[in-house]
Amino acid sequence: MSRIVLVAAIILALAVEARAYRSITRLGDRQPVSLAQLTAAAGSSDLILIGEAHDNKVHHDMQLEMIRTFAGRQQLAIGLEMMQADNQQQLDNWTGGSLSEQAMQAVFSRNWSEDWQLYRDIFIFARENHIPMLALNVPLAIVRKVSQQGFASLTAQEKQDLPEGTICDLSNPQIALLKKSFQEVGSHAGTGKIFSNFCEAQTVRNSGMAIHLARYLKSHPKRTIVVLTGILHAVKYAIPDQLERNGSKLSYTVILPETPAFTLDTTSVLEADYLIDP
Repeated sequence: MSRIVLVAAIILALAVEARAYRSITRLGDRQPVSLAQLTAAAGSSDLILIGEAHDNKVHHDMQLEMIRTFAGRQQLAIGLEMMQADNQQQLDNWTGGSLSEQAMQAVFSRNWSEDWQLYRDIFIFARENHIPMLALNVPLAIVRKVSQQGFASLTAQEKQDLPEGTICDLSNPQIALLKKSFQEVGSHAGTGKIFSNFCEAQTVRNSGMAIHLARYLKSHPKRTIVVLTGILHAVKYAIPDQLERNGSKLSYTVILPETPAFTLDTTSVLEADYLIDP
């Protein structure tokens, strides 16, 4: 049996044996669906955004299970909020087999504060199956500068991978949510320059990730990108909204795990396409 056939057989077996979720709800009509129905429908999208609470292992297990299923159907890439765009070469070295796990763990730790073990199985699966991994996030130095001094403080070079005129748009439901959370903790930043800078920094992250996704798919139109990111970047009024604002025509599916902030009672098709109780 060839290696390709063996890998395909393993993936198929894993998909068949995938554990049952407590529920998967298609938010467009509020109907329960199976994992097979979800992946069949989502697989036609250019982007599949799967949200996570960063420290929740169950969410990462869910992401890996879906990646395994999609990998058996189509050419994939995996987009990562956890990695800053200026670390793309290290990711390429990892998936290409020239970077050790110890070295990759060190790179990961410089980029992300959560435990490597939460993401390790996803990274190993990508490496073993030669699935490209994409570093999506805006470099931390830029995010920090915007959060402290605002978007206008960036130089022309720092803005080169960002849309012009990024602002804190309070008509955006995500930004309104950020403002509400500031006010609830009693911070005057909710109505001042400190909040505005923070808000612009979050928008910069969403728009930067959107630009990197669109750029990759322009060069690799036959691939589907599974995007792993925090829930508040995955929701439709975050990265998908920035794609549309920047003129992108890419199709996308948003899949969220159920959390206290995103329940079946409070979440609609305005936020996501599917809600999973894992």
